[in-house]
This record gives sequence, structure tokens and C-alpha cells, in this order.
Amino acid sequence: MRKIIFVLMYCSFTFAQVVGLSGWDIFLDPGHSQTENMGVNGYSEAEEVLRVGLQLQDLLLSQTDIDTVYISRTNDQQSVSLYQRTNHANNLGASWYHSIHSNAGASSNNNTLLLWGELYNGQPDPPIGGEEMSSYMIDLLTHGMRIPTIGSRGDCSFYSYSDYCANSGGPYLYVNRNTNMPSELSEEGHHSNPAQNQLYMNTEYKKLLAYTFYWSILKYHNIQRPIVGICTGKIRDSESEIPINGATVMINGQTFTTDTFESLFDNYSSDPDELHNGFFYLENLPNTTMELTVSADGYYADTLSVSIIDSFFTFQDIELLSSQAPIVINTNPEDGTIGFPAWDPIRLIFSRSMNSDSTESAISFSTNTPLSFNWSNSNKTVDIYPDSIMFETDIIVTVSPYARDIYGHGFDGNADGESGGIFELYYQSSASDIEAPYLEDIYPPSSSSFIE
Repeated sequence: MRKIIFVLMYCSFTFAQVVGLSGWDIFLDPGHSQTENMGVNGYSEAEEVLRVGLQLQDLLLSQTDIDTVYISRTNDQQSVSLYQRTNHANNLGASWYHSIHSNAGASSNNNTLLLWGELYNGQPDPPIGGEEMSSYMIDLLTHGMRIPTIGSRGDCSFYSYSDYCANSGGPYLYVNRNTNMPSELSEEGHHSNPAQNQLYMNTEYKKLLAYTFYWSILKYHNIQRPIVGICTGKIRDSESEIPINGATVMINGQTFTTDTFESLFDNYSSDPDELHNGFFYLENLPNTTMELTVSADGYYADTLSVSIIDSFFTFQDIELLSSQAPIVINTNPEDGTIGFPAWDPIRLIFSRSMNSDSTESAISFSTNTPLSFNWSNSNKTVDIYPDSIMFETDIIVTVSPYARDIYGHGFDGNADGESGGIFELYYQSSASDIEAPYLEDIYPPSSSSFIE
């Protein structure tokens, strides 16, 4: 028989920051076990919600006068069944049961959901309270995650496709049905969503989620929320919108560096460029306007004023402009191609949006033929049309260093990381007729008979 270990945390504070929870306790239940429900990028629901639960436990024990915070599991090795979780909470006589989950579905889906115990007749499952708590949690969780929401729903109404509630009377969810105290279950976004799964990997992001549950508990008990003083957000590339790894944020003498391949993502990918979240989180900030600076290798640093609010997270998303010189990242034909169709345009794809006038002036053919241009992909792609068709000709397409991107950066022709250098593309055009002959008709027809 597998041995199940429950760790019960008891703590009291003489000088608690928040009072009003004395005499009340809660049983936290991070859903699933070990690495169950693996996320799209390799970080599982079970691992993530466990750490949200531990963060919430720490917030309640360190910042309030709550009597006890129980938690159903404390590490990634324990395997705990639904019966063991709910039965243990019932045996303890816990005042509340909070089940923590993330959701799954199509990779484009990402939303919040709260589910409270509901009877088939639509009434809350006694003892009541889950519906009210869910209404607070869905609001704070959704605003904290900044994603869409399905809302707070009774579980029988939500799972209307099943006849379980009709046959049993409800509730539908095991954790709502088999607990003797008020309960609810939270779905904090989708671990099947790539961007969300990469955010879950960050330790401080899980703390942000825990804060939304913590504040919901305070609101349920009509306890004033303490001063927040947290500045958080995402740092992205202003052109590609890709979150930036290794960006450093400084405010009020504190610094935070966004996750990198070496610090985190190498646990989930062998590709240094695959995973990003750009998430930063700084707390214990005064309620005033302060200067925030952000910098990252390969980007221009930025400085802005941020007014820290005292009642919720201060969200400050930042976009940085790359300082890298533009280069050619792809061509059609490839360099050295023999027999490229003489009538097809030459395509150059640049790493950044280019200034069309300067770039067109910088492009030339070794045959000195006049050229016309067609730009697309936000001026990153140009198709070049020679005015005359040249058959079986060796051609060199040249882009001089005088080309500029839309921000004025000089062109890096030899892709050495510095502006300057000439880009050259060598190819040979095709003959005037490159279509192989084929058989159009035969006589007599195949397999025919009695032919004169």
C-alpha cells in the first residue's frame, strides 16, 4: 500500500499584519499529483498548482492571524487520491476547502473559471459559502492574470452535458460533493496554452496567483486588504512582440531579471530561443511615483515613471526597441542556385522592417538592369523584378551598407553584428525553355485491339 504523508502547518503570530482570521482555518488542495496533466511546454499542472498552494499557505501564515493552513501535499513525489484529500479535510474539521487547478483545451484558449458546489435544483450545496467566495476569486484572479473568463459557475450547471446531477442531486465535482465544509475549485488559465504555460514556470508569477486567492479570502471575511505595493508586467520586443529573456528591471533600489534559458527554460527545452515569458515582479514598493528603468542585451534601455497603487498590482508592460543592425535572413533563390527561373522575381527577407527608399537605392544587379520592387510583411520582404529577362546569365545581387531600417539603423551586410559590409547573392538564371517534353497523345490507344 502506498504511504500517504500529509503535512499540517500550525502557526500563530503575536504581531500579525492582518487580523480577523483567528478561529478560522482552511484546507488547501493543489489538484492532482506528481507531474500529472503535463503542460504544452513541459511544465505540468500538478507542479504548478502545488507551488501556488505553498505560496498561498505562506502568505496566510506570515501575513495574517489565521489559526491553521492545511495542505493536501507538499512535494512532487506524493500521490494523493481525491478520497484521501477530502476525507482528510473532513476528519480535520477544516473550515474551508479550496481546490487549486489550471485548465486545458485548444492551445489558443486561455481563461479563468471558478466552480462552486451546486445542487441539481440550482441551490448552493450546504454548508453555503462557496458561491460567494467564488464570486470574489473569479474577479481578482481574472484581473490578476489579465485573461478572459468563463465566470463563476455552479458545477451542476456548468457540466450540463452530464446526467450525474440529475441522478444524484449534485454537486457534480468530487471535491464539492464529498467535503463537509464550504468549498470551491479554481481553474487559473490553461496549461495547454503555450504562453500561459511559460508564465507558470516563473516562481513569482505563482506568487501573483496566490495573492489573488489570499485577497479573496480577506474580502470574504470583510477584512481590509493591506497595502499592496507590487509592480509587475511583461517585457517584449517592440517589433516581434516576443517576450525578452534576461531583461533587467530596476525600481526603488530593487532589481529583477526576467527568466533566461540558463536560469529556467533549459529544464524544458534544448532550444535557447524557444521559450520566453518576459515576466517581472517587484514588491514592497511605496505608494508613490517612481522611476523604472529596464535594459537588455541587444536593446535600447528605457526609463519611465510608474505610479504605484496601494490596492492591487501595478501593471506596467514595457516594449524595448532592438539595437541590432538589420540583416538579410533569407533569399529566393538561395545563394549559388543554378537554373533559377529567369522570369521569377528575386526575394530578400530582412530581419527588421526596412526603409524602402534607402534600401531600393542600395540594391543593384551585376547586369546593370533597371529594377522595380514590391514590399510586403511590414517592409521586411522585398520582391525584385529586373526590367529585362536575362537567360543563362551569372548574376550577383548586391545590397550596399547604405540601406537603412525604419529606425535608421545601418544595414549589416556581412552579418557580423555591426552596421556595414556588403551583402551579395550569387545565382545563374535559367534557359528560356526549361520545361521538359512530355507525351500528349498516342495512337493507337494503349491496350487497344483490331487496329488497322
